[in-house]
Amino acid sequence: MKLAVILLATPSLVASWAVSGSSSTQQAIAGDVSAADVTGCVSHAEKFLTKSQTNDRAIQQAMDHCAIDKQIEDKNFVCPHYKEFLVAAFRRESTTKKFSANTFCDVTEVYAAELGGAAKVPNMGNGTGFGFVLSKDCKPAVLSNFAKGEKKLPAKSAPDFWYAMCMNQHCAHFLPSRTRWCKQDHQPTHSQSVCEAVRIFAHDEAFLMEKNLNQDLDADQVCNIYEEFVEYTHINVEAYMHVVHGTKEHPVPSPENQKRALDSAKMKNDAGKNKLIDSHGEAVKSGAMSANLLWALLGLAGLCLC
Repeated sequence: MKLAVILLATPSLVASWAVSGSSSTQQAIAGDVSAADVTGCVSHAEKFLTKSQTNDRAIQQAMDHCAIDKQIEDKNFVCPHYKEFLVAAFRRESTTKKFSANTFCDVTEVYAAELGGAAKVPNMGNGTGFGFVLSKDCKPAVLSNFAKGEKKLPAKSAPDFWYAMCMNQHCAHFLPSRTRWCKQDHQPTHSQSVCEAVRIFAHDEAFLMEKNLNQDLDADQVCNIYEEFVEYTHINVEAYMHVVHGTKEHPVPSPENQKRALDSAKMKNDAGKNKLIDSHGEAVKSGAMSANLLWALLGLAGLCLC
């Protein structure tokens, strides 16, 4: 059975085929999160989560704190990667559920640990982060799972292709009743969160490739998507570690100085506005708007200031 067949299935169906392995992996990862890391995260989160908030409000407050925290170096380009990490971590959480500092960290610390397996999809390469190197097995593995006789993949199919490829941990893509022949016997190498993350990353990359190149992807380009995913995930996780746990160094690349200054000013301005809204329930109106309102009221009263 080829992965080309799996692409006809929805991601949720593919996930259900490997749910037992994925669940056990996630439980094992959760068990690997140290108490010290959780305590450190809670200590940080309590600075901006003074009461329980929905995930979108919690993320906004985390970003506002990031923008003005003097302990965070290069905040104008670290904080956006920190936000990307948080948005991804809470993607599967209910939008109405409220999170305290403790439950906020329950989500983020486990997700950070799960993304530690981003480079572990079998046959793709070796190393982690910027040290990841594609394996010579990647191209033939990808080619073998294209549709029969095809040498390229439509760019729009890349996200589902990578999701299926990621979930296919040797025999995991087959129904349990059809794996008696399977000789592979090991714990899953990575969690379902990694597969969801690579699918989203592939969607963004494939969109740009299709728009700019207007062509299908060959096996090398498909492999390169995974290589870039590993590096980008590493950047986001390290941004999280720098902001929350105060790691001294981070691999987040620096944009041009002018853009850095503009982004920094915008983040701080947004943080200030959000603080005013949170404090008073309404944003402060500009002087021009106040003057216009005054003239309108005077007009209604039949008065004139001459």
